[in-house]
Amino acid sequence: MLLRSQVSEAIDEHIDMTPMVDVVFQLMTFMLFSMQIGGGDSLSIPPARHGVGVDENEAVFLTILPARNPADRPRIQIGTVNPESVDIDRACRAVSDGVAKGLSRVVLLADGQVPHGEMLGIISEITKRESGATIHIGVKDPE
Repeated sequence: MLLRSQVSEAIDEHIDMTPMVDVVFQLMTFMLFSMQIGGGDSLSIPPARHGVGVDENEAVFLTILPARNPADRPRIQIGTVNPESVDIDRACRAVSDGVAKGLSRVVLLADGQVPHGEMLGIISEITKRESGATIHIGVKDPE
């Protein structure tokens, strides 16, 4: 049986959460300031060890350049010697013509400023219209 003085002591007991909340906020602040935010400026890609180059006489080369205006689609050029700027329809026709001539490989040489989603869209259009084409992403050997 509890006495009256014991009951009042039990009611007055509580846990002070203020120090724990302070410590949690200090930890969150430390984590926030110790993180490196950004870091997307430079990307180190390891060299290809198992890839084999594609001969220029065995493939259709498409160079993808960034759009001049952000609202436009990227520019596409056919060839490597005297590139001709074309739209996606003409590029797909060039790939179909190349496949008809036995050039089943398509090498996409993209500028670093071209968004990845745009590249995927171009690849999708090419493979949708010409199923016999094999897509290769062109890389340049370090100099």
